[in-house]
Amino acid sequence: MAIKRRAKKRLKKSGLIYFATNTRLDKLVKIGMTVNSAEERLNTANRKHEFMAGRWSISQKVKTNDVKRTEELAHNLFKDFHDTESVSTEMFFIPDEYSVKKMADLVREKDRILVERADKTAAAEAAIEAAKKQLDAITQETDDLLSLP
Repeated sequence: MAIKRRAKKRLKKSGLIYFATNTRLDKLVKIGMTVNSAEERLNTANRKHEFMAGRWSISQKVKTNDVKRTEELAHNLFKDFHDTESVSTEMFFIPDEYSVKKMADLVREKDRILVERADKTAAAEAAIEAAKKQLDAITQETDDLLSLP
């Protein structure tokens, strides 16, 4: 009896990175991602929760074709401001010289650079693979020429 394999569901990559503030958490911003709408994400965040008081609101959104890439970028950009005492890995202090909008604008700008450079990166990686194959062929040919007849 053959076992049927279920087709893998394609994971959605596009969505948005959101910058959410909370009425009870002054100077903190939650930088998260969702492949759904911001409203759906807010509904989840604003459910009664024993660890989180206050109401969340999303003040900035960054649309992206790869939520994981862009969220990782945002978290790396502001890693020095990460709230290490929070139960969430997405909580960051707003730097003194920044607003939430300025933080989101920086993520937009840097993500655009990543997207622009993706084609160059892919082309360079393809060239490396082609060069490796050529090197392997030359090495094999040299081995063949140097082996005993």
